[in-house]
Amino acid sequence: MKEVLKSLFALIAFSSAFILGFYLGQEKVLKKIPEFQEELETK
Repeated sequence: MKEVLKSLFALIAFSSAFILGFYLGQEKVLKKIPEFQEELETK
């Protein structure tokens, strides 16, 4: 039973880390887009 709980915990930890990284990466991409558009308008 302990092995099942360990593997379940590891799965949850990895999936939450992946989701968190994906969410933060998406925010960075969304932050770059408006700055890029502003640069085009000023030139």
